Amino acid sequence: MTPRTVVGSVGTPVLLLLTGCSFLVEVHREPAHEAGAAGAAGEGGVGAAGHAGAAGHAGGDVGSGGAAGQGGAGRHSSAGPLQLSGAPLLFAPTAHGFGLNVVLESGDPSQLTARIRSQGESTFADALPSEVVAADVAEWVFEGLRPGTRYEYQVLGEEDGLVAALYSGSVVTQRESGDPFTFALLTDPHIGPEEQFSNQGNWATLAAVAEEIGAATPDFMINLGDMLDFHLFGFNVPPPDGSYTRQAYLNYRGLLGDTLGHAAHYPVIGNWEGENGNFAADEIAWSREKRLIYMPGPSPTTYPEGGSEYEDYYAFTWGDALFIVLNVMSYTPTEHVLARASDPEDWTLGDAQMQWFETTLEHATSRWRFVLIHHTVGGAAGDDADSGYGRGGGQAAQVGEQAVVHQLMLDHGVQIFFYGHDHVFTDMVVDGIHYSLPGSAGAIWMFDETITGYEQAWLQSGWARVDVSPDAVDVQFIALGGELLYEYTVE
Repeated sequence: MTPRTVVGSVGTPVLLLLTGCSFLVEVHREPAHEAGAAGAAGEGGVGAAGHAGAAGHAGGDVGSGGAAGQGGAGRHSSAGPLQLSGAPLLFAPTAHGFGLNVVLESGDPSQLTARIRSQGESTFADALPSEVVAADVAEWVFEGLRPGTRYEYQVLGEEDGLVAALYSGSVVTQRESGDPFTFALLTDPHIGPEEQFSNQGNWATLAAVAEEIGAATPDFMINLGDMLDFHLFGFNVPPPDGSYTRQAYLNYRGLLGDTLGHAAHYPVIGNWEGENGNFAADEIAWSREKRLIYMPGPSPTTYPEGGSEYEDYYAFTWGDALFIVLNVMSYTPTEHVLARASDPEDWTLGDAQMQWFETTLEHATSRWRFVLIHHTVGGAAGDDADSGYGRGGGQAAQVGEQAVVHQLMLDHGVQIFFYGHDHVFTDMVVDGIHYSLPGSAGAIWMFDETITGYEQAWLQSGWARVDVSPDAVDVQFIALGGELLYEYTVE
């Protein structure tokens, strides 16, 4: 998937009232913030409109109302008024630009435009037309921006010759060396295509974690995998077709709320995204296709570090840190499920990804170096079944291909190996490398020592905050509700 760049401006009529530095849009239609009010109670079920959009964080003068809201994405209708399905997704920010992906609950995405300004400026640049990447998706890639700068954006919709602001948000461009920054880690929310199904992640937990992440105003967030869940169809089996993957991604996006519209999102492939290497090629393809549309990430040309054409492994530099995102799931051809014995040593990155990983490390110049993956490329847990399933974190440092990964990290100065999968908070130092797992953001299954083998762990939901400066990296494990469970600093 190659970057999509839009250029030009749109001259659609807008009724404006300029007063000093304020910028107001006046339109003769229902207020945008009322568009989501028809949602069902709770977090919003499949096909429901969800909660009304909130007034928004910092940035736009008009507010961020009008999105369908938490977990409320339904079947798209091109008829009817323009209404967003949740907040826009910010993806693949670079030093000079960023991507913006918008899903519509109803309306024609070709009627959307977007505009930006540096935070603190009083006027926006000319609005740009979108690229329509699906019947319900509009996308932009803004370029020519300054590094390490927060930009405010507005998504605009035209109806009956008038333009309304449907959402206002903000994003930070890639920071330069020497700039401190904060990022957030979450993992394993396990959000399925149907809210009513019980054996999946807790939707309210993800919504609450996302709200806490948003309050911390990180530059970006990284989900370490198992964004989705398809227990509805069995244990680690693919969905029947891509429509279920689409619905699950829309539910996941909706539950992230306004945090999605203010912090860029980086995905890691887990074992519940529908892209496991033992699935049939067409089964992998229909879930991958929906991810590329509804959860895009960096393409191989977004950053100098490159990556996969399928955007399922990649790397980027931010400030003084190198982030290397790996994919253990799509390149392991053998089945690994708990009900049948499997070999903890036959997990693999595949030859191409392993060579890319080694080359990326060989060219690394950043002081801080992080590897991020759903689970180790091997397993050593509390029992044979869970070891084969890839559990165990640092306990598996010398198991199978993880031993190769671990040695490469030692050889090239990697300080932290971030992973998910085991649904607990834990940190283990192996040969000076932290193997850190930041809890879970919705999983209803908490695993004790008999399953994971961890002597120290916190069986709670939450997330991790990571503060990076030229001099130190500080990692905090934060339980839902704000309790600091554990903290360490690398200097």
